[in-house]
Amino acid sequence: MTLKQSIAGAVASIALISAAQAADMRPVLKAPGAPEQQATGYVEIYGGWARTTSEFFGEPTRFNGWALGGAGRANYWFSHNMSVQLDAQAEGTSYDFPGESLKFSTHSYLIGGHWSWRNPQQNLFGLFAAAGDSGSTFGLANTAQRHALIGAEAQWYWNQFTLYAQGGYDTTLSTVGFSDIDSFSAWFIRGTGRYFINPNFLIEGTVTYASGSVDFNFGTPSIDFQTWTWGVKGEWRFATAPFSVYAKYQGSETTYDNSSDGFNLSGAKVTDHRVLLGLKLHMGDRTLQQTDRAGATLDIISPLANPTSPLMLFPNSVVR
Repeated sequence: MTLKQSIAGAVASIALISAAQAADMRPVLKAPGAPEQQATGYVEIYGGWARTTSEFFGEPTRFNGWALGGAGRANYWFSHNMSVQLDAQAEGTSYDFPGESLKFSTHSYLIGGHWSWRNPQQNLFGLFAAAGDSGSTFGLANTAQRHALIGAEAQWYWNQFTLYAQGGYDTTLSTVGFSDIDSFSAWFIRGTGRYFINPNFLIEGTVTYASGSVDFNFGTPSIDFQTWTWGVKGEWRFATAPFSVYAKYQGSETTYDNSSDGFNLSGAKVTDHRVLLGLKLHMGDRTLQQTDRAGATLDIISPLANPTSPLMLFPNSVVR
């Protein structure tokens, strides 16, 4: 073998080895948005303390209570960038009258779903709908009323941040038939921000505004109301178990306008504060951030199921 042939063979061998190493180092590209699990979800239970104040003509009446609730949510990817989520949620609060042995309760449940176009690396756009019952054993409408809501929603993802916007319409489905009331309804918007300190620890803040009306039969003018809801939550998931725990503060306030026929509701309002502790069992997802981006990341806040809504507590009906 000549020297020229030896050098040529060495150069060829080095070229082949370099090409093979380059092929090994080439990154493996995954399709954006492809979920690791086609179906995921979680169930949760929570409870805690609640304090609700009803104020009418400047006379506040305060009620202390205990809240208990739960929810189940499941997400299913039926194509590369389309998913559906099913929801079921319920909550009840038992109250004591101040200085008396009397009790009353408020309760609500919703069953609904979400249809979404989503890219877990960027955003989500979708529609939602739900129906359920809300009511009180003591109030303006002292039996559970069937209501339904529809709306649109979107999420945006940026590093550790998630922004969640939602808007829709909530209304009773049939004539209420109590105190000549025809219906309750409200438009609402909601904004939520989530920050992931690490993939299994998040902090969340939420604000919701609703503008609604209580409509009467026989031509009686309606009564308008506005509801603000706000809250903050911290949630942490165990690294070695499919459970997470959270602590949450939630506040809300509903204020009323005077009706055009002179029904004086000046200064009337209902305010609620509650502190809740919860436990979740996760199925399919490995981290809270994975749940947020590719799992059951959506929920529903109903203005008519709010603790201060007129379906729950109306200021004129609880002053004794």
